[in-house]
Order: sequence, then C-alpha cells, then structure tokens
Amino acid sequence: LQAAFLPANYEYRQRSRFLSCKQGKRELHEYIQEMRELTASLVGNPLIEHIKVTVFMDSLRVGPARTQQLFRVQSSTLEEAIQVALQEEYSHRQARTPASAWPGSSSQHSNRASPSAPVPMELGAAEQHDIRCFGCGKLGHFKRDCQAEIHRRRAYPKPVLKGRWQKPRPRGQGNAGDQ
Repeated sequence: LQAAFLPANYEYRQRSRFLSCKQGKRELHEYIQEMRELTASLVGNPLIEHIKVTVFMDSLRVGPARTQQLFRVQSSTLEEAIQVALQEEYSHRQARTPASAWPGSSSQHSNRASPSAPVPMELGAAEQHDIRCFGCGKLGHFKRDCQAEIHRRRAYPKPVLKGRWQKPRPRGQGNAGDQ
C-alpha cells in the first residue's frame, strides 16, 4: 500500500530530514514533535537508538535544554533524552518565573519579601534631605527651586539682544542710528 502512494525515495528523504533536523529558533516542544514524527516515519528501516540520541542532542540550540545534565546522563533511547531536555527546560523556566506567578501561591506569601531579595525602587520616593542643589550645593531642594539662584538671576539680568543673532554692542560703536 505504501509503494502505491509514497514516492520511491520516501525512506531516504525522511532519514535525511531526520539526520539534518535542527531546533533553530523553534520552541523545544516543536522540535521534539518533528523528531518524533520523523522517527515514526522510519518504521520500515529504523535508525539505531544511539544515532537518534546523538542527532537529537547535537541539534539542540544552546540554552536551558542543552545543559551539562543532558550530556552527563547518557540516555540510551531518544525518549529518555527528550525527557531530560524537557525537565531541564522546565526547571529553567520555574527558576526564572517569580513565585507569585505560579498557581497556588497566596498573596500573603508574595507580600512577604525575603531579607536578601531585591526591593524595587520607587522612582518618586526620593526624600527632600537626599536632594542636593547644583546651584548653591545645599541639601533639600533642586536648582530650579533655589532661592540663592533666583536672587543671583535678579542681580545680574541677561542683556536684551537687539536681533536674533546679534551680541549687544557698547554704545557709540555700531550703526549710525545708535550714535
């Protein structure tokens, strides 16, 4: 029946696809699904298990699934290697996800911070005594609110410019209308 519907070199194509299959940018479960489908398509002349395991492990992209644990275990079947890779990825995701995001964690538990855990910074929580003025150098206010800076500006007003790009000239020098 297969001879009637499958191409003549189907077995060769599937074996070639299996041997060249790589995870690439896909998720781990997508890569595993394709490896399982290709393995199932090679029923007539299956590959040896250690070749399947080697192809699977070498084709994983660098990441949590491809850890020392996967290579340390030395799986004897493809399914064992898949289980180790899935377990490593699961452990990595669990370690990266905060406890409050997991189902079953109570809001009481998430409100209690451990003493060594970092506390998020409140951007508007700077206290007045921590603020230093860059005008007078005193603590407690910004330069824009500095009384000394306001008095200094009033004592030395900026000269009024006559034109957009002109510098003020002393009297007696310049256009005939000024003299």
